[in-house]
Order: sequence, then structure tokens, then C-alpha cells
Amino acid sequence: MTQTIKFGRQAVRRPAFSINDLSFSSLPLSLAEEQRLAGAGEGVPEDAVMSGVLGVLVEVLNARAEGELVDAGWLMENLTPSDLEGIVAHLRGEG
Repeated sequence: MTQTIKFGRQAVRRPAFSINDLSFSSLPLSLAEEQRLAGAGEGVPEDAVMSGVLGVLVEVLNARAEGELVDAGWLMENLTPSDLEGIVAHLRGEG
């Protein structure tokens, strides 16, 4: 008997994660989300890159929110730079 190999975002099931008591599903990043993250700093001054990345991360997290939505201000107050990298790595299935 052969096992079917599954591809696609819905094929990957991982537990939800939380940021300061707010929960988010661990649905992997879509190709569109990866593309938005990759382009977040394009064509903007260096000091605006973080704002672009935070804007995309707000979209990504709100698409996975299991309750309350977040905004860039909330992320600035509740995340560290390593958290930002860790969340993106987790949603990419790394580590």
C-alpha cells in the first residue's frame, strides 16, 4: 500500500502559537505572502524597511488570528527583532 504525498498549505498541520496571550494558527506562508515579505523593503528608504516588513507581518498574523487582530503599533510593543525572525521562520516550516 502506498501513501499519498500531500502538497499545499492545508496539508501541513502544526499547533497554534501565541504572542503575549493572543493565538495565531501556524498555517504556512503562501507564495503570495512570501512575495510580499520579500518585496517589503523594495524602493523605500533604508529607515522605512522595518515599517514595510511590519505591515506585511500584520497582514500575515491577522490572516491567522484566532481572536483579536493586531496592528503595527501592537507588534512594535510586543515583539523583539528575534521574535520577528522566529515567527517568519516558523511559518516557513524552518527549525
